[in-house]
Amino acid sequence: MIQTLKEGLWKQFGASIDMVINAVSAYPESLWNTEKKFFYMSYHVAIFLDYYLAIPAGPLSSPLPFTLSDEIPVDGIDDIVPNRIYSKEEIEAYLQISRKKCHDLIYNMTEAEFAQQWVEVDGNKVMPVFELFLYNMRHVQHHAAQLNMLLRKDTGDAPRWVRAAR
Repeated sequence: MIQTLKEGLWKQFGASIDMVINAVSAYPESLWNTEKKFFYMSYHVAIFLDYYLAIPAGPLSSPLPFTLSDEIPVDGIDDIVPNRIYSKEEIEAYLQISRKKCHDLIYNMTEAEFAQQWVEVDGNKVMPVFELFLYNMRHVQHHAAQLNMLLRKDTGDAPRWVRAAR
């Protein structure tokens, strides 16, 4: 039964990540540095995807550095402000690394590890690791939908639904 759960969890979580990657990939290079809402949202989802894959929990960090700031940029979405506008390729590469990390974590976890509590280091989130995967997947899919909405607004088109990851 655990293998069936792992396969289903990966297919759906991977599909959510793929939808974000597809949206970032589809966003026009010509708008990347001018329509910054799309960039800030892409960065946000990439950094939190990675953060919630830190098992056990660790401090928020990223290979694409940021500053915690009370001065949120006009199109920013939280107080985690990237140190610069990273390229589409940098965001896509970060998402791909996290996608592989997610896949490997899911397939290598034992039932006991899925049941362990994940306790946020600098926050108030506490939940079993299995629930954390579901929480993370919901967060990724939420932003995939927002990115697709911005794509439709800015270009009139967006990538199709991804049914399942491979």
